[in-house]
Amino acid sequence: MEVAAMDLIQTHITDLESRLKTLRELSSEYKQTLHTGTSVLVYDSVSEIREMDPDIPPTPNIDMAEFTPGMDRLSHLKQAIGNLKLTTDHLQVGSATSGHSDQRPVVRPNQSTEVGQASTGEVRYKLRDRPTVMSQFPYPGKYITSICPTSDGRAWLCNCNSKAVNLINNQGQVIQAIRHSGNIWDISLDPTTGRLWFCCYGNTICEESTPSTPVSRFTTEDVPFSLCVTREGRVVVGTWDYRKVYKVWVYTVDGQVLHTAIVEGVVLSITQCGVTGNIAVVVDCKRIIVYNSTLQLLVHYQGEGSQAQGEGIQVQVSVTPDKFGPGTVVYDSKGNIVIADQIRKTIELISGAGKYIKTLHTNKGYQGVVGIQKGDVLWSNLVLDTGGYGLKLLKYYRD
Repeated sequence: MEVAAMDLIQTHITDLESRLKTLRELSSEYKQTLHTGTSVLVYDSVSEIREMDPDIPPTPNIDMAEFTPGMDRLSHLKQAIGNLKLTTDHLQVGSATSGHSDQRPVVRPNQSTEVGQASTGEVRYKLRDRPTVMSQFPYPGKYITSICPTSDGRAWLCNCNSKAVNLINNQGQVIQAIRHSGNIWDISLDPTTGRLWFCCYGNTICEESTPSTPVSRFTTEDVPFSLCVTREGRVVVGTWDYRKVYKVWVYTVDGQVLHTAIVEGVVLSITQCGVTGNIAVVVDCKRIIVYNSTLQLLVHYQGEGSQAQGEGIQVQVSVTPDKFGPGTVVYDSKGNIVIADQIRKTIELISGAGKYIKTLHTNKGYQGVVGIQKGDVLWSNLVLDTGGYGLKLLKYYRD
């Protein structure tokens, strides 16, 4: 209506301006006729001007509207969104007549509306007894500080002591490198574009614009140490300053601050859930905090429910917070959180609501960072069976 009204008014203004221009020209001619013309010419000029009176453009009628807000909004929203019913009979666990079941237990994590998960129904999946090794290979150097697998089976690797990041295939061969003028602290792949982002020396956040060519997108107020690009096109950054004030920030891609939260320690790792949109961070190698997309606190986890092998005895003992050392977190496709525990050298699986599910893997040596590939293939930096450092690709869900 506004656009239509503006068109009508503009047309009316144009008509009036055209008529005014004509009248001015006739008025000038009339004045000249009064001084030099005969009575007949004066009469004709006056008549010509008067004949224009009936042609005045009428003022257009502008439509008006009145809006009354609906009183029954909730029922209309429910009707618009609709209901979803899932048939899950084919996921039920069968029973064996011999008394031994060939099937693994079905894990049914508690779903919590507090962390944005479904309030109705159950998410069901089956875990393998132990992860299947899809591939393993040596990789020089121990200190990989971030792994970002790509959708085509490769992965970007970052070392915070280096000014470069490498793209490798699933055999460890370097096929591309990006170099920068300063140390690159952390990396993240944009889930929409697939482009690599990183935070680096100089409080700078960069994006790979063309292969091997980074472009600075914005700078941060404090020193950035970790980052994650979300599916909504936001950049979540963990920072610290020299007063030892640690924060989590949510930026737009051009550096506008949307949300911020103060944390008690360095933010080492950030990940976003593809199911709920929640954001999980590792703080100071001691705890995991889960926020919603606006950094409202949802979950605080310090290893509750985890089990550890007792010293010298074959019993399981509960893990205390001082024995819990998360270094990296990643969400998988089920909305669960995979944790690389550097103190116990394990890979843990918890639900998005912060409930312990299972210890997926225990490494005899070093357990480094992890990354998740499409199809829930887990890339893990650890000590290989040969005793050297490298990477293993693991699958922990049953197909």
